[in-house]
Amino acid sequence: MSENGRKNTVLVVDDSPENIDLLGNVLKRDYEIKVALNGAKALKISGSENPPDIILLDIMMPGMDGYEVCSRLKSDVKTQDIPVIFVTAMGEVEDETKGLEVGAIDYITKPISPAIVKARVKNHLELREAREYLKNQNEILEQRVDARTKEVLDLQRVEFDLRVTQEKVENELNIAAQIQRSILPSNFPAFPEHNVFDLHAMMTPAREVGGDFYDFFFVDDEHLAVIIADVADKGVPAALFMMISRTIFRSIARQHKTPSQVLTEANDLLCEGNDTGMFVTAFLAYYHLPTAQLIYSNGGHNPALLIGPDSACRKLAQKHGPALGVKPGLFYKEDVDSIEPEQILVICTDGVTEACSPNNELFGVDRFTKLVCSCESLALSQMLSHIDKDLQEFQHGNLFDDITILALKRII
Repeated sequence: MSENGRKNTVLVVDDSPENIDLLGNVLKRDYEIKVALNGAKALKISGSENPPDIILLDIMMPGMDGYEVCSRLKSDVKTQDIPVIFVTAMGEVEDETKGLEVGAIDYITKPISPAIVKARVKNHLELREAREYLKNQNEILEQRVDARTKEVLDLQRVEFDLRVTQEKVENELNIAAQIQRSILPSNFPAFPEHNVFDLHAMMTPAREVGGDFYDFFFVDDEHLAVIIADVADKGVPAALFMMISRTIFRSIARQHKTPSQVLTEANDLLCEGNDTGMFVTAFLAYYHLPTAQLIYSNGGHNPALLIGPDSACRKLAQKHGPALGVKPGLFYKEDVDSIEPEQILVICTDGVTEACSPNNELFGVDRFTKLVCSCESLALSQMLSHIDKDLQEFQHGNLFDDITILALKRII
């Protein structure tokens, strides 16, 4: 389903009615199906007022072949963002390479597997929605995301092919790391036009990419949403689940839902089709600028800390439900608190408190609390840098889990 509740539309382009019927029967339960028997008809439908959300495109067609159709779609600003998946009997590496070069994002060989077709269409539609939230991305990076999406998804579903060399794997991980860094807010100080609070965050993945994330954004003129989350795993699968989770949280929160409603709805969505068994813990809070009121909901995450002034410390230890993505139909609760002037809300993932020294000693909640209190007088950026340095020294640079911290300070 799209965000407005309608079914997504799939355009099937093939000169064979039998192939069209086959793909249509596989997808018609979940999607609206449009068909075209040739490239010209496909271009006309794609450029209409009601374009498809994704295109399944045959290569070998009389007249205009699939490569040319895809090239024209990608050269037209009206259609260049529609995902194109080639569905063809041409299965050589050179054919796949050419398809990716002209702008396709995936490649399915005939005879098709219904399960693969369903999974590819679903995943690419989800990724398209996720990309809508990626801002300030340059054109080259967007092209790389489209070109490499297939390989990243293959990694998650253990479809990674022996044809892929180690060098290619490393290159794709580097691209994935760039993508992950690009979606995390990185401009600090955040919201400099607001002088009533300060906000800073950091994330250090244990591998090239990680499963932790933080985010912050205004849900309306007066409420600032802050969230920190931890996917139960590391590496590329966790990073993909993290991107999907972030997109879901943002989408629901922008519908003016409360923190408890956001976690409740997000949990149900993350449970759908979650065959991997992955889950995510999350702490979501809305900070009301005029009153400094904090409304928060905790889904199986570490307690937040309220630090200061004068090194006083209080835990927001209430958990309002378990981790998200495990069991559908749960209802999460929420609590209300307030942040006093000069007080700091500090949230972290368990990669901080469970950081391990070479002697198998855990960093621990108490050590982390004392460390935060010792630098509460510093600017938030300096505080987080100091904490990160201390954690690196404690672990001797051997990170076993992602490290993510978010700090929100009330100024006045």
